[in-house]
Amino acid sequence: MAPLAYRPRMIAVGGGYPILEEGKLSGGIGISGGTYEEDQDACVEALEKIGFELPA
Repeated sequence: MAPLAYRPRMIAVGGGYPILEEGKLSGGIGISGGTYEEDQDACVEALEKIGFELPA
């Protein structure tokens, strides 16, 4: 997240994951409301449940 720190009007926080299809970026998912780890775990679980591959 450090490269995003100095972008105007942007706040970088955890709790998101890219959505990949066949190794190509097609979107993203973001979840907020818990701790960073809780939000990240919820993203991973949601993506796995609907069959998307997770980035390495």
